[in-house]
Amino acid sequence: MKAAGAACAVAALACLFAADAAVAQRTTLQILIRGTNANPARPTAPVNNLQQLSAAFAACWSPPPLDPERGPVDVIFQVSFKRSGELFGKPRIVEFVRPVTPEERGRYYAAVAETIDRCSQMPFTEQMGGAVAGRVFRVNFIDLRNSKQAEVPWPTEKS
Repeated sequence: MKAAGAACAVAALACLFAADAAVAQRTTLQILIRGTNANPARPTAPVNNLQQLSAAFAACWSPPPLDPERGPVDVIFQVSFKRSGELFGKPRIVEFVRPVTPEERGRYYAAVAETIDRCSQMPFTEQMGGAVAGRVFRVNFIDLRNSKQAEVPWPTEKS
């Protein structure tokens, strides 16, 4: 009886450590979208760090037109790469930050698919390829195209 209880405890701890390892293998990239991208482009410069990876995704992204009545949509998807920069597995949209209509969902699914096609094969350096191989990236496109920033005067010093 005690052996079975101990085995269950060990199994539960193993599941927790596996879950922690899975979370540790996921990296979140937050990409702020401030305008439309009329000329989305495939990355040509070598990608050697996470900032360059975010910039490459931003350059590939062409957000769908805004629905003026519903506002911007933040979309989150997951993608994984091989060492060579090719996709590893199938990317998937995880969630939208606000409820979307079926039409919006279709437009954003298409935009994400086009972005991933455009960004594949990611031109990783050898070091970056080794660092990201098999790692899951959670990519958050945060749409700020309609955000209003407070009009605060720039502080000036009087001499």
